[in-house]
Amino acid sequence: MSVKRRFIYNGIILTLVGFAMRGVALFLGAYITSEIGAEGVGLQGLIATVYSFAVTFATSGVSLSVTRLVASSIGEGKGGTRVLRGAFIYAICFGTVATAMLFLFSDLIGTVILADARVAAALRILSVSLLPIALSAVISGYFIAVRRVAFNATVQILGQVMRIIMTVVLLNRAGGGDVSTAIRALALGTAITEFFCFIVAFSEYLLDRRLHRETADSGCGLSDVAKMALPLALSAYVRSFLLSVEHSLIPRRLVDRGNSRSEALASYGYLGGMALPIILFPMTPLSSFSGLLVPEFAESEGASDTARISRMAKGAMERALTYALIMAIFIFTFSEELGYVIYDTYEAGKYIGLLAPVIPLMYLDHVTDSMLKGIGEHVYSMWVNIADSFLSVLLVWVLIPIFDISGYAIVIILMELFNFSLSYLRLRKRIHFCFNFITSALIPIFSAFVGVFAARMVFVFTGSAVSPIWLIMQMVFGACVCIGLIVIFETILKGEKCKLKFSKSA
Repeated sequence: MSVKRRFIYNGIILTLVGFAMRGVALFLGAYITSEIGAEGVGLQGLIATVYSFAVTFATSGVSLSVTRLVASSIGEGKGGTRVLRGAFIYAICFGTVATAMLFLFSDLIGTVILADARVAAALRILSVSLLPIALSAVISGYFIAVRRVAFNATVQILGQVMRIIMTVVLLNRAGGGDVSTAIRALALGTAITEFFCFIVAFSEYLLDRRLHRETADSGCGLSDVAKMALPLALSAYVRSFLLSVEHSLIPRRLVDRGNSRSEALASYGYLGGMALPIILFPMTPLSSFSGLLVPEFAESEGASDTARISRMAKGAMERALTYALIMAIFIFTFSEELGYVIYDTYEAGKYIGLLAPVIPLMYLDHVTDSMLKGIGEHVYSMWVNIADSFLSVLLVWVLIPIFDISGYAIVIILMELFNFSLSYLRLRKRIHFCFNFITSALIPIFSAFVGVFAARMVFVFTGSAVSPIWLIMQMVFGACVCIGLIVIFETILKGEKCKLKFSKSA
């Protein structure tokens, strides 16, 4: 299989699995919301920020480091055994320390940092999942490096099935108790799921090593892994810590504005726990393909193939911009219906519409960041992300008392603009490329507007009472009109180019 076909094949696999996983997660989130309410979602969001920081410490940049180092070793004709030995040792060390810290300081985090003692027990339960997560990150990075992402896809699918089973069973066993009982049940489900995912991933890894035998490298690559992973880890520590501070400040500043604690958690749950997952859901294909860009750029840079790097950057930015603009228009147009169909609440739809305009910046920043990591600019990305997080904390402190929870939406928009601008300027400095603004922006915008207008005209019944099937039919019809127009315009433009080339040759 050629490199291009393999890239597309792996990207399609990850995209399909990603859509399925995020779709299931979205409706699982809706189920959880119905069981624990908006306050519970907000409380769960606070737990997630601390847990995310603990996961960041446990993994400490090891997955990306394994991907880059193993890909480079393959490009040099060597095996990746040496790198993997060092990576497993690295993951065991950081995973163990993360487990101990979260377990021992859970009470302090709950009472002092999050100002809610109900989260302490859940954090202690979650702490036991950190070591298997760290080891799974090594295996995931390896499978991406060797372009056998079907193994990762299998882990995701089986893990999501286990997550659903555990969530439903444990919430039912909680028996409609208070919020603290429910979040402990959710934490236990997460811990069991992560152990299960590691067992599956490690079994696949052993099978893969048996099927693809290679010459074992001597020694241990711990120093190589640490040399690359630690700068990534330090960046992730600072950013994750600041992100935890930012999210813990949101309910506090809402209370300072005059909201009750339950109202503050509910507002935070609407925006962070309901609207943001809808905004991020369509980013699945971009996440899949941009993750695969890291080893492709790393190998091309190692071979000094600047022409291929420029072609890949141009193609990635054009396709990402086209896709992001279309998604922004569709999600903004159908925001009210999405909020009601998925969460049965107007508030969620309101914030979905508020955040929709930031989709192009958010999606393009994700793709740009992946390309920067692929060409070794992870340290630059580190400083941009740290500055982003620091400014976010300041803006949350200032804007939320003025604009209520809408102030947090403003923070998200401003920081995405800040982050993408700096990352894009750095990318253009390192890689010389240009893209066609007409085909990647103007035509998609026009086609998307025509698509949603046609959908509104054909499917007249819209609004909060629309059924899920009706909404799906409406959006699919609009998407078909949009794609059809883009194909027509591209065909016309290609015909004009052919005529121009023929006239010049004549």
